Amino acid sequence: MHYDAALRVRELTQNIYDIGDEIADYINHVSQAIADWDADLVEDCLLELEEIVAEGRAEVRPGLSELNGLRQAFVSGVRAGSMSGVTPSRTPRALGGSVARGSDYPHPGRTLSFMHRKPGASARRSLSDATTPTAAGTSDPRSARGAEFADTSAEHAPATMASTASWRMWLREQAERIRADLREVEDWVINQTQCALESQSVLLPQAYVKAEQRTIELVGHWREVIARQPELAAGMRGEAPPEFLAERARVEEIVGRLQRRKRGTAV
Repeated sequence: MHYDAALRVRELTQNIYDIGDEIADYINHVSQAIADWDADLVEDCLLELEEIVAEGRAEVRPGLSELNGLRQAFVSGVRAGSMSGVTPSRTPRALGGSVARGSDYPHPGRTLSFMHRKPGASARRSLSDATTPTAAGTSDPRSARGAEFADTSAEHAPATMASTASWRMWLREQAERIRADLREVEDWVINQTQCALESQSVLLPQAYVKAEQRTIELVGHWREVIARQPELAAGMRGEAPPEFLAERARVEEIVGRLQRRKRGTAV
């Protein structure tokens, strides 16, 4: 029975890590579509991200609840002690910030962030603060470093009569800044998932919603960028074909080949 419970803990832990990785992958799909200047594909990727976040939230709630229950049973039962595989607790980091380590905590405990903080530790406001209840309320995710969106204002854009090359350079610079912010969101999702599993210091369903909202916000700024030169941006489409589309095509080809073989065997 003890062995079965240990296997279940590993299974639940891996499933939750996979959910975080999958959401980060779909955010990366948005970034790849932006690099290809494909507005239609960006919209499709946002819809896919919305679906995967909804599915992930629905799966992660019962998964974390069961996992926390099993861990509590392990550390408070006959075989009481620390859980193997539980690393020192981590402090959720802000976008663009380094991962700060808190004091060691011998067992998972409940989802109470104050149990994992050092006395007098700096309480930096960040996107991660929005995933834990605080007396001051929910912080604005734009307060993090990642809120430095690409500047689409006229004073930072090339002059109206600037050359096409100047406009292309400006468009690429703005797109790359937005993609850098999206990469931060990817890393942040993975970090939050790890914190939720290792120290229960993050409300993971809320974290995933914040990541989705942040991605939508960044896409909105990218749309503002291409709106400055829509024809030029449309002409840049196809510059960097997304790798994930090629991978999907490869998988579909393999699946189709296997299905044809099965039909041939059945005949």
